[in-house]
Amino acid sequence: MKDNVMDLYDQMTAAGSIMDSHYSDLYVPVNDITRAIVRDYKYKKNVTTFKCQIDGKVWYDIPFAYKPYWEGKFH
Repeated sequence: MKDNVMDLYDQMTAAGSIMDSHYSDLYVPVNDITRAIVRDYKYKKNVTTFKCQIDGKVWYDIPFAYKPYWEGKFH
């Protein structure tokens, strides 16, 4: 049974975060809002960062968190 806690993707969406993806990995820029969400993320030990070659900013790479990828696989 699924609980009523929003998953990470839904939290990022509700926060209005910019998002990108590669297959099932979710990319979001590191900022105060996303930092707070990731801090409480159950799998935060799997989250890494990278410096974007396009905008020079630091982004989170969150494995398996891009919800539309998974919804497409099972619908």
